[in-house]
Amino acid sequence: MNTKELVAAVSAETNVSAAKVRKVTDAVLDHFAQLIESKGKFTSATIKIAGVVIPAKPATDGKPERPERRLARMRVRKKKTEPSSEENA
Repeated sequence: MNTKELVAAVSAETNVSAAKVRKVTDAVLDHFAQLIESKGKFTSATIKIAGVVIPAKPATDGKPERPERRLARMRVRKKKTEPSSEENA
């Protein structure tokens, strides 16, 4: 999925104009990019995101050096289920 598809899906689901959804989506993605750069964390009921840094590696045995990389680790949080009425009996 790309940004255009995400905007279209959210717009259709929420009945909010695609232009407004695009503006909010761009703002959220900018904040996530800043979070990754600063090694920050984000937590919601649905997902957890943590910015991480993979350190640079020098060139060795014919392998080129690798620059430092910043990326995000993202986990989908399990939904809490309500106990059934049978368990409460």
